Amino acid sequence: MAMLSQGSTAQATRSRVYGADGPAYLRMGGAVILYALAAAGWIAYETSQRGQDEGDFFKALWDPRAGLVPWAQTPNDWALITAALVAGALALGRRRVARGALMLLAVVLIGLSLRELVGLAVSDGYRSMFDQLDYGTWLIVFRVAGLIVGTGVLIEMVRAGRLAGGPQPIGAPHAGYGAPNAGYGTPYAAPHDATPGGHGPAGYGPPIPGYRPATTRPGFIAAGVSLLLCGAAAFGWLVYRLTRSEVYLVGGTYGGNTSAEDFFRNVVDASHGPSIPYTFHTIAMVMAPLLVGIFLLRGFAAARGAALTLAFISLYLDVRGLVPVFADGQFDAYFDSTVGTLALLTTFLTVPLMIVAVVTLLRTPEE
Repeated sequence: MAMLSQGSTAQATRSRVYGADGPAYLRMGGAVILYALAAAGWIAYETSQRGQDEGDFFKALWDPRAGLVPWAQTPNDWALITAALVAGALALGRRRVARGALMLLAVVLIGLSLRELVGLAVSDGYRSMFDQLDYGTWLIVFRVAGLIVGTGVLIEMVRAGRLAGGPQPIGAPHAGYGAPNAGYGTPYAAPHDATPGGHGPAGYGPPIPGYRPATTRPGFIAAGVSLLLCGAAAFGWLVYRLTRSEVYLVGGTYGGNTSAEDFFRNVVDASHGPSIPYTFHTIAMVMAPLLVGIFLLRGFAAARGAALTLAFISLYLDVRGLVPVFADGQFDAYFDSTVGTLALLTTFLTVPLMIVAVVTLLRTPEE
């Protein structure tokens, strides 16, 4: 019983942030929650202005056949807002897993904000559209605020993972190590005395700042491979989509002769084609699994939170996409063509792979 209690105490200690990094988690967690609530407010306002009620919106959350998009943004945006609220709450609780989640969300937020601001900078027509809206100025302020919040979160979370005070000489205890601490109940070891898990001999104390295991843990390997396979599948479909005679953006083709160039232009410029960021999210769901998967295989601790966030978002999008298939029972419509069959089989592949990533990472303790 005593050993079980010690193990539980050690794991609880490892999962939380103590010391100088704690305030950064609190500040960034609060900022992300406030921005996510503001984004949800914009969506609620747009939905009400279109004559839709809460029931219509909540149905659209799980059923793609509900016609709220594009004025209610995209399912990707809904998933990102939910993830931001959860990650922000975890940061307020000073949970280490929040760091990677906030870094992933910050990169996406910076990209979305820059996309809108680029469109405003290069297109007179796009700016005039904002001028005609009663709340156009506030939308611009919202995007600028998103760029500021995203940049601030990314900088703070990157700094939170660095070794405080620079490298320590061999044999010299890190600040706060090797001395009694009431928060942990026992002294925690100096870095050179640490166990392979990066903690003191008895398992107490926080992980050594900047510590990365010499060998990647099995849970990280399994999750990393799962994400890489999902990213490879998404990349294959992106290549197929971009090699068609007319590249589909959203709601049809743009300009009658849409090309891959138009697709990538729309990724970074909201004024070129549909302003709804479908193309941006498409690229994000290709690059994010590949990059996070590589970080997992390299053993970066922050990749755990990023991977969990990405996996839950992917699971939501995949399961939501399957609702019409099972609700209508029209499997023959997919199996009548090679492309339809591959599309359905891809989803049936990525869902279990993401479940594997979630389960293995949740079972892998913090280091």
